[in-house]
Amino acid sequence: MSIILTTSNFIFPLITYSYVARVLGTVGTGKVAFVNSILSYFLYIAILGIPGYGLRECAKIRDDKEKLSHLVQELLIINLISTAIAYACLTAAVLSVPKLESYKALFVIMGVYIFLNTIGLEWVYNALEEYRYITIRSITFKIISVVLTFLLIRSESDYLFYGFLTIFTMSASYILNFINLRKYVSLKKKAKYNLKRHLKPIMFFFSASIIITLYSNFDVSMLGFIGTEEQVGLYYAALKIKAMILSLSTAVTAVIVPRMSYYIKNGNKELAKNLTEKSLRVSFLLAIPIALYVVVFAENCIAFLCGSEFLPVANTLRVLMVCIVPLVMSNLFGNQILIPLGDEKRYSLSVFVGMWINIILNAIMIPFWGAFGAAIGTLVTESWNVLCMSGGLAKEYRMYIFSRITLWKYFVPLILATVISFIVGRFISGVYVIVQLALTGSVFFIVYYVSLLIIKEPILMQVCDKMKRRFKDE
Repeated sequence: MSIILTTSNFIFPLITYSYVARVLGTVGTGKVAFVNSILSYFLYIAILGIPGYGLRECAKIRDDKEKLSHLVQELLIINLISTAIAYACLTAAVLSVPKLESYKALFVIMGVYIFLNTIGLEWVYNALEEYRYITIRSITFKIISVVLTFLLIRSESDYLFYGFLTIFTMSASYILNFINLRKYVSLKKKAKYNLKRHLKPIMFFFSASIIITLYSNFDVSMLGFIGTEEQVGLYYAALKIKAMILSLSTAVTAVIVPRMSYYIKNGNKELAKNLTEKSLRVSFLLAIPIALYVVVFAENCIAFLCGSEFLPVANTLRVLMVCIVPLVMSNLFGNQILIPLGDEKRYSLSVFVGMWINIILNAIMIPFWGAFGAAIGTLVTESWNVLCMSGGLAKEYRMYIFSRITLWKYFVPLILATVISFIVGRFISGVYVIVQLALTGSVFFIVYYVSLLIIKEPILMQVCDKMKRRFKDE
């Protein structure tokens, strides 16, 4: 289910954004990107740190429906209160800041996502490991979103429709989540709620999530205020490609968090360590090689996905692709190890310092280098997070992982695949872009995966063995 969901998270945005970028151009996509970056601040005020905290705590007691129901109800009450506060702050900001008021229609359309995210309770379904339901639901609404994209977005003036469609897939999913919630937990009122017991751990998660949101969107927000809509649109294109590729890693490894919490709660440390090792191997199989391929063939990827209008962002895209490596590592040490282990303090400290690094670097570099400067700031920030998160309680897991994984067994095939595909690319540079991508991509990934099979990479060998058994059974 995770592989199917991962593939859909890559393919569907690839289809829709490639079309939208050509129709709306840099200005239209820039408007939506700017509003989305501002909304993200208020979204995190609404959700506090409940998704991370709720996922971990629900995973621990998922076998006890009574306790689970009580916990979900308490967290939902807290979440509804914080959502009301977030909407009050958002309304005040839009009405009082002239720059924001000019985007009022987009804020109204896209702002509904905040409430639907609250009642969607996605963290409950992840904690219960309902991946079949999540995958089928997600793909269904993605297909509907693709159809609506081609029907509704026909000219540069249709950016409002794009704003709606950016939130449609998840918003529709959240409505369905709330309807189906009674299958897993009871919503009957409990005799006594103790909301206070959740506030301290929630605030640890909240501080980390709001800080990440601040520095993740500060570059887009700053470009929107001191730059132009065109610059935001260019940078957003690079961010969109980075997000699609990173999703290949995070969508698979996200299934590890609830299982890690469950293992740690029950004292199964060796099983937990084994999961983290597999997580990093999956990233070396999916996100990292694709990121390297995009670094080498950035111009072709931009031209194919967004059109020639976006070619000036190629070097910015290269820097953001390099960011994939520290992002994968910080996701491993932070979300998959520190949070299940209960070490939110180190996680929060890391992202707090990282926020100031990011803000200072953006303030210095964006006025001079625009989107490229913002990308450099992101790379430095994410590299810092890896250094900080890999210590503390994560140190034991880090030492275990790198005692089990021999990095050169991945680096040598990556270098070999890069060199051969680059040579092929030079020979076919005169043909259509789509043909260049198809041929160089095929060469790159065939060389990479065949090389890994030759040196018997464990995850690939497991996949091959399972496929052989299935064919024999048939």
